[in-house]
This record gives sequence, C-alpha cells and structure tokens, in this order.
Amino acid sequence: MSNPFDEPSSSSRNYSRPRTSYSYKENEQLQEQCLAKQKAIEDSTTESLRLVQETLNTGAATAAELDKQGRQIDNIHNNLVEINQSVKKSEHHVRGIKSIFGALWNKATGPPKEQPQIPKVQPMPAPSTSSAAGRGSRDVKSGPLYTQEKHRLDTDRTHDNLQQIGMGVQSLREMAQNMGDELDRQNNRLRDVNAEADKANLGVNKLTKDMNKIIAKS
Repeated sequence: MSNPFDEPSSSSRNYSRPRTSYSYKENEQLQEQCLAKQKAIEDSTTESLRLVQETLNTGAATAAELDKQGRQIDNIHNNLVEINQSVKKSEHHVRGIKSIFGALWNKATGPPKEQPQIPKVQPMPAPSTSSAAGRGSRDVKSGPLYTQEKHRLDTDRTHDNLQQIGMGVQSLREMAQNMGDELDRQNNRLRDVNAEADKANLGVNKLTKDMNKIIAKS
C-alpha cells in the first residue's frame, strides 16, 4: 500500500486536467463553429420545408384532377340510368303495339316504376396547402455577429421550419387518405357504370328486335 505522504510519481505529475478557460480568440472560434452548424441545420430544414411545399402543391393538383375524373364518372353513370329508364318506357309502349294481350298486360301491370333517384356523392374537395406550409420563412434581421440575439433568431427560424414541416407532413397524410377514399368510391361507381351499360345494351337490343318484328308483320 502506497504512503499518502510520498512524493507523487512522474505519471501523476504529468496528468493534464481539462481546461476550464479559453482565450478570447478560442471562444470566438467556438462561436463561429456553433453558428456554422446552426446555419447548416437551418438551411437543411428550409430545404426540407421547400420539398414538403412542392409535394403539397403536386398533391393538390392531383386531387383536383381526381375530383374532375370523379365528376365525369358520376355523369356517365347518371346518363346510363336515364337511358335504362327510357328503354323501360319504350318497352312498355312496344308491348301495347305488339298485341291486344300486350295492351291488357300493360293495363294490369301499369307503367314501369320510376327508378329511385340516386343521391349525388359529393366529390373530394381539393386540399388547401395554405395552412400547412404557406407562410414561408421569416427573414432574419442582421445584427452583431456572435450575439445572443443572433443565436435566438436562428433558433426560432429553425423551430418555425420544423413546425411547418410537421404540419405539412400531417396534411400530406390526410391528403393521401382522402385520395385513397375517392379512388375507392370511383372504383365502386365504375362497377355500377358497367352494370348499367350492360343493362342498357340488353334493353336496346331487345327493343330493336321487337320493333323489327312489328315492322315485319305490318
């Protein structure tokens, strides 16, 4: 066991303690490095915010086209429903022309029932991008270099960028969900369009054959 009163060894005497003070020039260099890193973070968040805004604008344009497509599909479906209703009325009249039995049948059954009105589905509204990332970045006022105010302004700008990026990402998530729901609705409506188109085709063909038979007998 070593004696605490012995002289310290050479290795102990050569031990260097951590520095607790720096010269003015060294402090200045540290401040420059800190502000340079902070500026790099700020530039990175600004670029990320720009990319989020561009993505939001692209998504809004896509949603507008999707809405236009949905309206066209709805119009086609509604036109086919009207065509099938007209075909039913024409068949009713043709049966009356074909024979007395047809007239009696019409009298017994009455006119064809009107097809219930299909409620219009509200298309997906185009999302707004103004609330998510439309404010832009604030201009940092120039001030004395390496001051506390400069550091505070840079930190606030980075924090503001991060907040807007978060809001933009949330808007993108909601936009993607809404477009997915609209695509599902359009797929279902397209199946309805195909069914109505097949029904119209069969009805028109049958109506044409019946009219040809009447013309041949006359």
